[in-house]
Amino acid sequence: MRVLNVCETARGGVGIYQRNIAGLEARGIEMHHLVPAEDAGFLGGGLRLHTFDRPRRGPRAVVNMVRRFRELLKTVEPDLCFFHSSFSLAALAALRAAGDRRPALYCPHGWAVASYPEGSLKGALVRTVEGRLGGLADRVVCVSEHERDLARRHGYRGTFTVIDNAVPDASGAARDDLFADEPDALHLLFVGRIDRQKGFDVLSRAVTAANRPDLRLHVVGGAVRGDEGDVSLPAGARLAGWVAPDEIDSWYRSADALIVPSRWEGLPLVIPEALRNGTPVICAERSGMETLISRGVTGDHFPLDADRLSTVLRQLDKPALRAMRPACRAAWETRFSLTRLHDELDALMREVVR
Repeated sequence: MRVLNVCETARGGVGIYQRNIAGLEARGIEMHHLVPAEDAGFLGGGLRLHTFDRPRRGPRAVVNMVRRFRELLKTVEPDLCFFHSSFSLAALAALRAAGDRRPALYCPHGWAVASYPEGSLKGALVRTVEGRLGGLADRVVCVSEHERDLARRHGYRGTFTVIDNAVPDASGAARDDLFADEPDALHLLFVGRIDRQKGFDVLSRAVTAANRPDLRLHVVGGAVRGDEGDVSLPAGARLAGWVAPDEIDSWYRSADALIVPSRWEGLPLVIPEALRNGTPVICAERSGMETLISRGVTGDHFPLDADRLSTVLRQLDKPALRAMRPACRAAWETRFSLTRLHDELDALMREVVR
């Protein structure tokens, strides 16, 4: 079987997903990936990459993506097309408009409508577009049950299949001593974009309000979309910037807990990445993230509010968090392993193509 994956951006979770599902090559599935040329380096080597020019996000980039996609339909001749995230729906629409009925999957990686307030005109337009175009695929692959439930609540078209997101095992070279210079401090970690979706502004205010002299916030990531405005780091925070994929496990493993204050998500990969390292997760009660964490066992969750989060931060106990580490690792093994993702996706692809 030959599969052509299409995405308008390959950074962040969508790009990591591309690397993860490329493992299906070991099962005899030839995986091709159409990505922006500027994102090729993020994916690393070993993948069958095809690129298009995307100097900036916008209509021109979408046109270039669709044009390159049409070329690859002739040269790669895929048995199945797999479209990722909202802008790839343009390529799916082009496929069906041309009368091409070959099997297709679509994965939203978090519905775009979740980023708009209820009742907004722009949100209504987005809901109409993704709700209709997603149904052009033979199956819509949802990375969490919450993602499927949101689609059904909005009346989206399509046949939905839930395949929870997953991540590979941690690096064998991961360290747990990055913060050894302050062994008694409470080391918390934020990983991701500093933008409105990820809720870093809420976290910043909460850390300041918690007023814990022993708290150290380590920030791995940086601004990408520029929609967060000028968010300053709270006192005691340290900005590491983006780190290499083979280094991220050392940050998780060295931290006492990961903080995920996102306003909306599909199933954020940072949660299983933390769990695979035995790191408890403190997440917002948004997008069903609270269903991924067992309070007092693998972490905690909170209503998305700076005051509520500050209360949680004040109550965190370093020895108690350390005691959760075996349960966190077990949670990854039972629910978020890459083997489980490959099993389910392999079966779905073969079912759709047959």
